This record gives sequence, structure tokens and C-alpha cells, in this order.
Amino acid sequence: MEEKRGRGSRIRQLIHIDIGMVIFFIILIYLFFSIAQYVTSDKTEVYEVRMGTLSDNVFYRGIALRKETIVDSRYSGRVNYYNKETDRVAAGGLAYSVDESGEIADYADANMQAGEYFTDADLENFRSQSIRFAREFNPDRFYAVYDYKSSSSSQAQKISNRAILAGIKNLDSTSIHTVSARETGAIVYSYDNYSDKTFENLTPEDFDSSRCRKVQLQNGQSIKKGKPVYRVVSDVNWSVAVLAENKETAKRLEEEEYVEVRFLKNNYTSWAHVSTREDKEGNAYIDLHFSNSMEAFCTDRFVDIEILSSEKKGLKVPNSSITDGEFFLVPKEYVFEGANGQQGVLLRVYTGSGSNSQGTRFIAAVPYSETDDEYYLDNSVLRDGEILERPNSSDQFTLGKKEKLIGVYYINKGYPDFREVKILKQNSDYSIVSSNEFYGLQEYDYIVLHADSIRFNNY
Repeated sequence: MEEKRGRGSRIRQLIHIDIGMVIFFIILIYLFFSIAQYVTSDKTEVYEVRMGTLSDNVFYRGIALRKETIVDSRYSGRVNYYNKETDRVAAGGLAYSVDESGEIADYADANMQAGEYFTDADLENFRSQSIRFAREFNPDRFYAVYDYKSSSSSQAQKISNRAILAGIKNLDSTSIHTVSARETGAIVYSYDNYSDKTFENLTPEDFDSSRCRKVQLQNGQSIKKGKPVYRVVSDVNWSVAVLAENKETAKRLEEEEYVEVRFLKNNYTSWAHVSTREDKEGNAYIDLHFSNSMEAFCTDRFVDIEILSSEKKGLKVPNSSITDGEFFLVPKEYVFEGANGQQGVLLRVYTGSGSNSQGTRFIAAVPYSETDDEYYLDNSVLRDGEILERPNSSDQFTLGKKEKLIGVYYINKGYPDFREVKILKQNSDYSIVSSNEFYGLQEYDYIVLHADSIRFNNY
């Protein structure tokens, strides 16, 4: 008898252990399944809305067009210049000299070696320029290297010019000729085969910079009579001509009349007046007219620019966040605030067969947008053909009229909710949408990054 009781006790113990193990394995399997589902499921990525800008900025390499004159030398010999390049030379002012015999060069070399014209002030100028360049150098602004080179060369030329001018005065020679400028303007010591180009005669081939043949003139070089000795730009008004990618772009810019332009050489920005033309082959050209900064670019024939056109500022959201939703349009008089403070409508309720009315029931339905007379209501809580009743009236309205809204999924409260957006500007990646809309977004709101990842039956 005792043996039977002991056997029964062990059986009950095994049964108890087996049931516990089964429950444990069930829970373990559930945990593994939940973890696997979480790992393999798509995550809802979130984006914080911030203010930003978008623009139709376009980069061009344009041709600089100016009122300029190439001046030929009146003598043969070694030429010497007395003005810094891009400085304005006055009509009648000393422009250059030509030494037919080389006497000036010999005199200047002898006196320069003696240090007669290189002063302590000159040394201090070179030192301060070098220190300032080293302290302010930024690899992102490499054009500063050329500015430093130009400034140093100009300083050296001024020192050399002292000796040359002294030589002209001290040497009584018929082989030394000084020449004055015939017109005022910015003096440039280079010329090319584009000086006769105008906006009216440009062709697409002209925008190939390899076709431009530039000749650089050097102080002290030999020159022949009748050959170019310098170039003078006599008008502060100038322009940059660009070849438009299509006629529509040219027309749009001309309609703007004035556009802001950034010069890539020095990041300088200026406003330009726009004019356009079209040739017989259908090519569109844009001419950007400037009334300033001529001296900064008078040595350049090809100018890299960015047209800062139609910039828009607002809330910047990724295009992947933008979707559309369908909503019922309901007259405003059918929407009211219920006892719980929520907006909604009175829905007429019928029996299962739909033959007898059982009165009305309040349905919470928050508007997502509005017109002058109607609200946009969510179609997830209402159905086609359902009948709404106007408060304190027997008037009825049958649901059926729908329209789509463009929007994003707002997720500040932990679940996605549609918010309408009005797109002001859009490119391939982002859109600028209006801010501070009653039904829209505000800065620092959180939205779903990929709208197509939202499945409402998961919430």
C-alpha cells in the first residue's frame, strides 16, 4: 500500500515538472518569435522638421564681355610698365616705355643691386604681406594664393619702376620712349582672340574655353612695333554671357528680370539684369549685365558663376516623407464640438437590416484641412453612403464626396497622424513646405521619414 502511494506521488511530481517545462518552452518560443519579428520588421524612421532653403541654383561657365581696346606698341624694344594690372590709368598718364637699346635695364640692374631703390619700408611691406597670407590662408579659398602672388609681383614692379623712371631721367638717350595712355580705363597686360566678341555674335562653339588663345604680356619683355602692348577696359559696365540648357530656362530667368549671381572665383555676389536671345539653330543665350566688380574680373575671359535663382525658405522635409491621403468633404455646419471637447459629427444609426433608424451617435472626426465651406474628414472613421445629421436640425448629408490632400505622417504623439503640407518648392531630394499652418507642421515636429512604411492596421 505504501509502495503504491509512493509511486503515485512520483507520477504527480513528474506531471507537475512536465507541465512547468511545457509552459516554460511556450514562453521561450514566444520570446524568440517576438524578437525575430522585431528584428526582421521594418523600423519606422523619424525625421525632425527644421527650417531650410531650396533654390534652382545653376552653375555656368560664362564669357566675359566688355568694352575693351587692345593697344599696339608704337616702338620696338624692351617694354616696361608703370601701373599695377587692373589699376585705372588716366588719359595722358604714363602707360609704358620702350627701351630700344637696353640702357634702362642695365641702369636699373646696377642700381637695384646696390640697393639704392629697395628700402626698409619695402622689406616691411613684403614681410607683412607674407605674415598676413600665412595667418589667413584657407585651403577652401585657394584663389588667395593668386591674390598674394599678384600683390607681391605688383610690389616688386613698383620698386623696379623707381629705378626705371630714374634711368629715363638720368640717361640722355634717343632710344628710350615713354608712351601715354590715350583713354582712361583699367589696364590689363594680356589679350586674346575674344576681344571682338559680342552677345549678338556668340555661337555654342565659343563657350569651349580651349578655343580661347590668351597671350600674357610681361614687364621687361621684347616687343615689336605694331604688336599688342596692353589692353584697356574703358567701361565699368560689363556682362557675362552663358549658354542656356534650354529655352525654358532662358525665358524663366528673363521673366525674373534681375537675378543674384555668385562668382566662384571669390564668392562675391552681385545682382545682374537679364537679357536673352535665340539663334537660328534654336540655341538660347543669357546675358547677365553688371555695373560693378569689373576690375576684379577684367583679367578673366571665362568666368565661373552660380545663378542664385528663386530661393525659397520654409520647413524642409524629405520627399520620401510626403504622401497623399483621401478625405471626405463635409459641410462645416455638420461638424461641431462634442461633450468631451473633441470635434466630430452626428452619424445616423440604423438597424442591422438598415430599414429602421435608431437615432444618431457622435463620432469623433478631427478635420485635417478646410475650404471656405467644407472640412476634410478622415475616411477611416466614416464610410461611403453613411448619413450625417446636422446638429439641432433635421437636415441630413450623405457621405460620398472625396478629395486628396498632400501631407506627411506626424508622429509627435507616438503614433502616425496625417498632416497636410503645401509644397512651395521641390527638388529631387527635399521639399520646402509652408510653416505655421493651422493643420500643418511646425519646426521641430517629428515626422515619418518613409511614408510608404506606414501600415495603419499595425497600430
